[in-house]
Amino acid sequence: MDYILTRTEFENDGHRSIHILDIRKAQYLIYYPEEISHLDHKLRAFLFTRLKGINEGLYDH
Repeated sequence: MDYILTRTEFENDGHRSIHILDIRKAQYLIYYPEEISHLDHKLRAFLFTRLKGINEGLYDH
């Protein structure tokens, strides 16, 4: 697996941000759920399997 979902959180603007560690590039990425359909295929597939939990706040910190 190339990614680790580190956490999600509500931003001040009311949108939930998704914080991901890209292991291969050794960098952190931040996206919003609305952007998932526009992401790279592998990252999109990774996030789609966790989308229900993301929307329900299971990964919030």
